[in-house]
Amino acid sequence: MESRVRDIHKILRRVEVNDTRILGIYGTGGIGKTNLAKEIYNSFTDQFENCCFLANVRETSKSEVGLIKLQETLLCEILGDWSLKVRNKDEGMGLIKKMLWSKRVLLVLDDLDKSVKVETLLGGCDWFGLGSVIIITTRDEHLLTSSNVHLRYKVKELDRDEALRLFCLYAFKKENPNHDFAEITENVLHYVGGLPLALKVIGSELCGRDIHYWRSALEKYKRIPHKDILEMLKISYDGLDECGKNIFLDIAYFFTGKKEEYVTKVLDSCGFFPNYGIKVLVDKSLITIACGRLIMHDLLKDMGREIVRQESPEEPEKRSRLWFHKYVRHVFEETKGTNKIQGILIELPKQDWINLNPETFLAMKRLRIFINRNACFSREPNYLSNELRVLDWHSYPGYSFPQNLNGEKLVVLKMDEGLFKELGDGLKNFQNLKTLRLSECKFLTKIPDMSGLHTLEDLNIMSCNNLVEVHQSIGFLDKLSNLSIDHCHSLTRFPRSLKLRSLKLLRLSRCERLEKFPEIDSGMKRLTIVSLENMAAIKELPSSFGNLTSLGSLEIFPEVSKKFEFNTSSLRKLSWVNLSGCHKMVLNPIRFEENLEDQVADCRLTFSGNKIPDWDYHCKLEIPNSYCNKYVTCFTKDSDDLLLYYHKLDHVERFKSVGGILQLKFQIRGRVLIRSFGIRVVRKQKEINTLQDVASWSPCVNIQPSSEARIIELYPESRDENPNVDLELGLRLVEEHEENARVLHEDHVGAHFGKRRRDEDDDCNLKFNLYPQQKRQHSSITGIRIIELENDDENPKEDLDLELKLGL
Repeated sequence: MESRVRDIHKILRRVEVNDTRILGIYGTGGIGKTNLAKEIYNSFTDQFENCCFLANVRETSKSEVGLIKLQETLLCEILGDWSLKVRNKDEGMGLIKKMLWSKRVLLVLDDLDKSVKVETLLGGCDWFGLGSVIIITTRDEHLLTSSNVHLRYKVKELDRDEALRLFCLYAFKKENPNHDFAEITENVLHYVGGLPLALKVIGSELCGRDIHYWRSALEKYKRIPHKDILEMLKISYDGLDECGKNIFLDIAYFFTGKKEEYVTKVLDSCGFFPNYGIKVLVDKSLITIACGRLIMHDLLKDMGREIVRQESPEEPEKRSRLWFHKYVRHVFEETKGTNKIQGILIELPKQDWINLNPETFLAMKRLRIFINRNACFSREPNYLSNELRVLDWHSYPGYSFPQNLNGEKLVVLKMDEGLFKELGDGLKNFQNLKTLRLSECKFLTKIPDMSGLHTLEDLNIMSCNNLVEVHQSIGFLDKLSNLSIDHCHSLTRFPRSLKLRSLKLLRLSRCERLEKFPEIDSGMKRLTIVSLENMAAIKELPSSFGNLTSLGSLEIFPEVSKKFEFNTSSLRKLSWVNLSGCHKMVLNPIRFEENLEDQVADCRLTFSGNKIPDWDYHCKLEIPNSYCNKYVTCFTKDSDDLLLYYHKLDHVERFKSVGGILQLKFQIRGRVLIRSFGIRVVRKQKEINTLQDVASWSPCVNIQPSSEARIIELYPESRDENPNVDLELGLRLVEEHEENARVLHEDHVGAHFGKRRRDEDDDCNLKFNLYPQQKRQHSSITGIRIIELENDDENPKEDLDLELKLGL
């Protein structure tokens, strides 16, 4: 509590003391908003002559009489005149504005639920004197927005130690659990989380009980939440409209942890207006969104399930949603399907059979969502509802869909380990389908005509070992944004061309018999990621590959049989390349664009093995001056591949002259192993001196997380000249037969390295051997040749971390 009080005082100090400060404290029910407001109130009372704490405003103000009573209490407590009476709401508003406008007050409005009540008690928040402090607690963040409350504090759950301490104070009357109860206490904390109300209620309930009672009670709470907790949490749910309640219940049953975008598509197809409704749930702290996924506290999820259970406590088939495995079995095996059921989630304690009566589905005319995680059905259904939006059926028992299914409202179709031999012509009638996933359908041989799937966005086909053909129509699906085909070992026929204007990700992996990569239409401007892993039969890539002007990542490339030069000058956003599986690719990334920092944080090139096959196969990057204060370049080893990184820097200063030395200070997040470092400092249109002018080699460096102010020094030709320079990086690694060479051919620019093992306190001892031919004119290739150093015999796996500092 003390840390939260300090945090709020910091927030209040953002506003001048002589101004009116209005703070909103918000969070889910039972999180501790009222107790926190009391602590803040008590910490300020000695600074104010006029103080008022209006508790439980939501409950008291349900009627107009109650709202008038609150106005009256506010006036009486501030003015000290308990004879004052308010006859109606409008009179109360007038009296507050007239009699309190010059008063410096400390006021708390606890548990507000509607902005109209803020107006009735505070007006435009300008009815009080300067220097006033007003605190509002609410479950609804949007109330603060609509009331122009800009200072806000979200009350978060207690951390693990705080939760343990609070629970133990109620369950054991001390700060730590009894030894025999330590394990089950952890189970309780895992269930309850850091919600103070639940910790207090359950702790009080379990206090003085034996361990058998604890275990039984915990199992019961998971099925039927504690009444006092349920009532407190349900207040926010009761304030939702009908669509909001349906959205909450669907998330509680089916979509916790799912991507917001995915859930929005499903709920929108149900007519629930999710773009509005999901935001309301967030504002009321009923859900949160983290990393694009919907998160719901376990207690709120259990509350949703209890709300549905109470629809029909004794007859589960009359409930709107089913999830508990015993109830699911009861419905399917006893032919208890009804028109009440809208959604079913099947997740058995372990994979098991359900003896399906095929007629069961016939009664479920309103079924919208069917998700089967691990049940094996004895028979296939003879009917599926045409209201279905989600059909996610693991081990579907039939060879085809029921004849009645028109699929017009279906949005998501996922079939893992199904028995399908073919999908049939009916698939093209699924006009609203957005996601189609087929995984491990071992009898499936062909993906049929999908020209009717105008809304399809995500097509994922995995491990269908007998799949031979993917229909040409897939290459013309205008809304398709993700196309992934993986582990389809028999696939030989694929669309000859791709004209997928919405495609963002293309992944073809481990389809070893597919020999040709399709032509790329010039309209595919959105494709940013391409991965071609273990596509051994592909002999060449089409020249139209260069049409992918928005490409940012070439994650995996196949080992093409023909030499293939891939000039990336048109790929202005390319930043991540992995050529570890391709020895014949010639990659020429010409330059980073000025808008790169808005696209990616890090850039990477991965080369096969530790070499580029010959001198013509090189990587050159011209880095603009503006990048001196944004990126650092390094080489490192990842398994047997060499990686070239461009790391975006945090807390960076530009190159500047300090005593004639150019310095770059930076702080990098995360651990980065620097294998070698090569920056060449050049001046435009001026002869470049060679490695003869290298000043020194630096020690090995490991950059640990948040390491401070590491300095790279680059010595200019003249310490009196302006240090503004261009940066270029060039890389040329030796061929395989040269890997362990100790002496280079005299016709190459290079350096001869020697070394000794690095111990705990020792740095690498590096020296170089230079040749007279090393002086060069300004060229497109930096004169740096890096040799992969041998490891000592006694340390064959040791990595060498090198840093190269070059000067003019």
